Amino acid sequence: MPRLTVDLSRIEDNARLVAEMLRPRGIRLVGVTKACLGDPRVGAAMLAGGAAALADSRVLNLARLRRGLPGAELHLMRSPVDGDDDSLRAAGLFFVSSAAQAERLLDLAPSGTPVELCLMLDTGDGREGVPRGLVAGEAARVAALKGARFSGLATNAACARPQAPLETALDVFTAAVAEVVGEFQEQSPGDPVDKHSGPGLPVVSAGGSGLLRLLAGSDDSGEDCPDTEGSEAGPWRHPAFDMMTDFRCGEAILLGRIPGGSPERFLPQAHRDAFVLEAPILEVFDKGGGVQALVGFGVQDVGHGPLTPLDPGVSPAILTSDYLVVSCSGAAGECAPFRPGSRLRFVPGYYALLAAMTSPYVEKEYISENRDFAPAIEPRGNDHSFPPDNPRE
Repeated sequence: MPRLTVDLSRIEDNARLVAEMLRPRGIRLVGVTKACLGDPRVGAAMLAGGAAALADSRVLNLARLRRGLPGAELHLMRSPVDGDDDSLRAAGLFFVSSAAQAERLLDLAPSGTPVELCLMLDTGDGREGVPRGLVAGEAARVAALKGARFSGLATNAACARPQAPLETALDVFTAAVAEVVGEFQEQSPGDPVDKHSGPGLPVVSAGGSGLLRLLAGSDDSGEDCPDTEGSEAGPWRHPAFDMMTDFRCGEAILLGRIPGGSPERFLPQAHRDAFVLEAPILEVFDKGGGVQALVGFGVQDVGHGPLTPLDPGVSPAILTSDYLVVSCSGAAGECAPFRPGSRLRFVPGYYALLAAMTSPYVEKEYISENRDFAPAIEPRGNDHSFPPDNPRE
């Protein structure tokens, strides 16, 4: 059976790296747990590393986090279209894309309790969010809803269109924040609006991990480069970072990777193997002049996300619904480690990780220097053993 090993200490270390980058600028780290289905052990590791809050896109994931981490600040990044009161009590902050969506959420929420709302703005990524030209009017409509507490703006960059210029997205975000703050100041001219308090925008939230490209460089090989903050046109000089209160981050914490752009980039000094997927070899044959091994997992276990082999001489070749075919260097008689029953190890990419965490056919093992985090193996009958959602959203 395939097994995914989750090293909670390494996740904590990665979260600490990101949190320490943000702290001097007064920006809070919000750890995104959706790739791990809101696993409270992963969330606890992020919080231990310095995350101030956790965010997820699924109500069930937030409810799972709330059960495991009753004191944590939780954000729901995708407004639900249905749900029950108990599930919706899990979040303290809800992201919405329109007043109509906010009204639907308020209908579902427990009565008598103000619901804190953050309006999502599309800054060119092509994902969720109100278009730039409509943001001021939509913000006013959300703020006017009975039972709503309008808290600010949020955006997502470098996800659906990872090659899009980040500076352009931040330009749009900065202008939108300034416009909405101006609208609020006109309504209450005697009230100050600053980065962290006041009736204007107490929450200015941006994500995801791709924004770290403005901080961590990369050479042509994709290896880590030092922080370029000291350069004349260095990172963090964009005015969006002066307005930002929260930075949402998942992939860089979980995998040490900064998505988007070319070549591939990694968070300097981060662990890249906090998650390791291993599975047994089922057969080995010399086919077509080379040695091929059949590994016991496939698309149903890891989706179509990339896999990086940790064993030398191994190269993924073909992925089917049930199997991974890998090529092995050397002749069949020279490949002693490559025999039926021996196990190969891989570091999953983000979508492969999400699929492996979702699959009931992948056993999860949690390790940490701090053994208070978790028992060794997740029971197969857990509350996320087979969710019906599409894991690749």
